[in-house]
Amino acid sequence: MSTIYALSDMHGCYEEMMASLNLIQLGPTDKLIFVGDYVDGGDHSFHVLAEIMQLEKSYPDQVVVLWGNHDEWFSNWLFFEEQAMPSYVVDVGFKTVKSFFTDSELQEIVAENAHSELDLADLLHEKLLANPNKQELLSWIKEKALATRYYQTAEKIFVHAGIDEEAGKFPATKGLFFKDIVSGHFNSEVVAKDADYLGLVYWDDQNHYFIDGNTVKSGVVPVLKYDTMTKSYSSYKRKNNSWAEYLI
Repeated sequence: MSTIYALSDMHGCYEEMMASLNLIQLGPTDKLIFVGDYVDGGDHSFHVLAEIMQLEKSYPDQVVVLWGNHDEWFSNWLFFEEQAMPSYVVDVGFKTVKSFFTDSELQEIVAENAHSELDLADLLHEKLLANPNKQELLSWIKEKALATRYYQTAEKIFVHAGIDEEAGKFPATKGLFFKDIVSGHFNSEVVAKDADYLGLVYWDDQNHYFIDGNTVKSGVVPVLKYDTMTKSYSSYKRKNNSWAEYLI
């Protein structure tokens, strides 16, 4: 028997991610799949990325790391100028970039900059890429940015924003498909059109599982668990300081 676990859309919420990871006991044949959007939103994107990198290095045959759109924006800003949004730091990613620096480092960088927000972003970019203590993580980010965007088994596809089964449909395609689709990106309660799904996994009663729990708002990173022997899905609900597993 083996188990597949999936998490997504931490958005810089390190403590919330760790609380969910503590629910997972990774056996020797189990898989842990991260489905993207590790940065932007919360204050601790650096620690989220560093933790995921270490998990992948510790369990290279069991941990899968997929990139989401926010991760793509960040890695493009870091490494791929021709694909980057010039205003990424100003519009979206300041908390993410800030998390890579100590308060004193930031104060020094801000003191060096007397011009526009874009000038500050350029200076942060220069300092981050030159930081000798961040090179291992930066190399890993670049590697992930160039890797595949999905993971599939005989029965399932894990991908950040789903598959374009019906072009142009928003917020997400639902219904019957020949494989189960596990995705983040779209908040569960938005897809479900039900506020009670905030912080939970939403299943459309067919083949789609949406695992973005809107963590910045809910304070929860949902865990989707699949038992390959019973072919059943489950997740966890948090009440006060305890968690209860429930079947989906």
